[in-house]
Amino acid sequence: MDEKLQCIVVDDDLEAINILSALMQDHQCFILQKSYTDPQLALRDILLQNEVIDIAFLDIDMPLLSGLELAKRIQGKVRFIVFVTAFREYSLDAFEVNAMQYFIKPVTAINLIDTFTQINQLQHFHQKDVRLIADVTDDGLYVLTGVKGQYLRLDIASIILFSAEKNQVHVFTTKADYVVSAGIGRVMNDLKGDKRFMRIHKSHIIRLNAIKNVSANLVYLQNDYMASISPQYRTAFFNYIQQKILKNRP
Repeated sequence: MDEKLQCIVVDDDLEAINILSALMQDHQCFILQKSYTDPQLALRDILLQNEVIDIAFLDIDMPLLSGLELAKRIQGKVRFIVFVTAFREYSLDAFEVNAMQYFIKPVTAINLIDTFTQINQLQHFHQKDVRLIADVTDDGLYVLTGVKGQYLRLDIASIILFSAEKNQVHVFTTKADYVVSAGIGRVMNDLKGDKRFMRIHKSHIIRLNAIKNVSANLVYLQNDYMASISPQYRTAFFNYIQQKILKNRP
């Protein structure tokens, strides 16, 4: 990997930040963009940043906003989460928010090498992994059930609507609705290339064959769900509709 990894560190212990910062200086593949002792300030800056951050090194036990909660809220804004904490008991919770690694303080040079190696391997095999996933016949997505370590499989064909609200996405299906801690951008990435779905609003993604009718700027869907069309996505959506309109033939 020739590209340097852009990183942030969030820890209410300034000494821990200084240790990690010094280690990054010794490993020039890591670029420390910024460090924070205030997790709420970090959250604000991350959500306002346009570019995706490569790695967020997060402490867990912090006042006002824990590292676990922060990790949930920055989904889609950070590629990899690495927890650096003094506590072992949060490891299961950490991996439920898609943490890549979980290190016990004090972090060491070996820890950073492990992080770099793992990301390098993920980058190297990314295209191969994408092809393998595309070949899998299991046409489903998985959501957390609220029970630790337990996941529920949803058939993609059963999903009617994704609707974002704050830092969560509601997944409405033919049978029930679920809430996941993710941004709508993350959902779009997961659905990339799936022509069954279209984004029609900054907060709404619909399954196209779940449409019942369209009226002005509203789309009426199966199970009495409804989604609005925003100006940003209106042209693309109505171009799709125009292509599907039955026309009289001479």
